Amino acid sequence: IQISIHPHFYQLPGMALLVGTAIGLTHGARGAGLQFQAENVHRPPTTLRGWYLYRKTKNYKVILGGLKEGGKLGSKLGLTGVVWVGAE
Repeated sequence: IQISIHPHFYQLPGMALLVGTAIGLTHGARGAGLQFQAENVHRPPTTLRGWYLYRKTKNYKVILGGLKEGGKLGSKLGLTGVVWVGAE
């Protein structure tokens, strides 16, 4: 049995994964930054060292939130692309 698969069908799941990861990264990073600010609005830093640690911690939380959401959304869209190509 010889099955001919068009090359575009190989590219679709990969592109869906990349686009989903990019969208998830931006959405997750923005959400994590806003959540961090909301959780810490009642105790702003007062010293220079406090501001440094506040920004450093916020940056780490933003990166982690972006990577988590990017992985989730990227895998969802990638899997959707694989299912669509399989159904086609």
